[in-house]
Amino acid sequence: MICKGDRLAYPIRDGIPIMWADEARTLQDKAE
Repeated sequence: MICKGDRLAYPIRDGIPIMWADEARTLQDKAE
């Protein structure tokens, strides 16, 4: 699951999104 506003990607486990900030990874620009 992706949050464009916060630029974070949250994992989905067994069909359930894990919405904890410490589980999220930061999205990067394509230019990087």
